Amino acid sequence: MTARTTTPDRALREALAPYINPARLRRLAAQGDDLRAALVPGTPPPAEVLALLDALTVLLHPAPREQIKSPADVAALLMIEMAHLDQEEFRVLHLDTKNRLQSMITLYRGSLNSATVRVGEVYKAALRLNSAAIIVAHQHPSGCPEPSPEDLLVTRQIVEAGKLLDVECLDSLVIGRGRWVSLRERGLGFEKS
Repeated sequence: MTARTTTPDRALREALAPYINPARLRRLAAQGDDLRAALVPGTPPPAEVLALLDALTVLLHPAPREQIKSPADVAALLMIEMAHLDQEEFRVLHLDTKNRLQSMITLYRGSLNSATVRVGEVYKAALRLNSAAIIVAHQHPSGCPEPSPEDLLVTRQIVEAGKLLDVECLDSLVIGRGRWVSLRERGLGFEKS
């Protein structure tokens, strides 16, 4: 008979199991809702569990004027909130001249596998905020972040519109479950003209 070793992640899950429903916690984080709603009813949690939920709430939401330095920074902001959504969402991040986050909005919520994007709407808030640049992102509810032909077409249209409006589209990200794709890094939709 072999002894079963407990890994740190397993030990943490077992310690939190009487107090927190992990699946509900992920859904609440994805929806931007109060993480304390993931507490298991009827069992008063210790102060440490409440402190953990409060810390997660702070860490999972971008700080005002947070600077974006790479596609990984954007993915880190969006993965928790978007990776487990049931419907496709299209978000726009507005950046100032130093690539600091001015705002992040959910522009569209779509169906299980699509969201219709009107390019003019993508730049509406950016023009109002006098943004220097934007980054767009959407997630695939299937969990696979491979861009579709429609993703490439919309990205090209957004990039071209940005050139006309003098608001550069720095990147277009596709978020999946545990993975993401930067279309700029892959050279898709950002062809030199």
